[in-house]
Amino acid sequence: MAFFTFQHSDHERSFEFYVYLPDYFDELINPPLIVFLHGSGERGYEPGEALKGAGPAFEELQLPAVVIFPQCDPGHRAFYGAMEERVMTAVRRSMEEFKTDPARIYLSGYSMGGSSAMWLAARHKPKFAGLISIAPGITWIGKELPPHLPESVKEQFKTMFVEEDRPAGIAKNLEGMPTWFLQGTADEPCPIEETRAVIEEMRKLGSGPVVTEYDGMDHDSLEVALREEGLFDWLFQQRAKTEV
Repeated sequence: MAFFTFQHSDHERSFEFYVYLPDYFDELINPPLIVFLHGSGERGYEPGEALKGAGPAFEELQLPAVVIFPQCDPGHRAFYGAMEERVMTAVRRSMEEFKTDPARIYLSGYSMGGSSAMWLAARHKPKFAGLISIAPGITWIGKELPPHLPESVKEQFKTMFVEEDRPAGIAKNLEGMPTWFLQGTADEPCPIEETRAVIEEMRKLGSGPVVTEYDGMDHDSLEVALREEGLFDWLFQQRAKTEV
């Protein structure tokens, strides 16, 4: 089966995204659905860019799941606003097309995508059963909020990525969401100290995320993290409390 592009088009939007199916997909019944969100360097208008780093890992792993790779366009600095809608549309279309399990829809992401996965988990908590966040950044750079950010979500965005106590804001917004953080201790673009602060706040709320730190590793932790032993076994054990 491997990778192929899926075209979505309606009266509001048109876009393509890559889908990965394992070689034995035809044997699966109601498989889980994994959303993978790429880093900032893979933004663009070429859907295949979203596979960089992650694609070979998923092909090697041959997970019993459908994996989709929505792409963020260059006009957005993360998956918010129209890009958030793009992800959720890709989820809906994939659920319809591949008959995935509505109780096992998962978010995963790296760097910009790791932060975006947290944002989407907070925004659509009943939809997603679990979250993998690899080398996320939690500090919005610059005084201005993102362009095209809907007015209705600006306060939530500030709470999670702008305010001084944003680790607590993220923890509160992710409360109850099964989460696994993976990151190198020498990560400079996205300092691990910020991730540790989020983890500490989550633990105060009893969320208890799983944590894997790679001693001395820099920001390039994606491929190692996706191959972390037990990661997807853990993920597939998580089920949404409310099937939607």
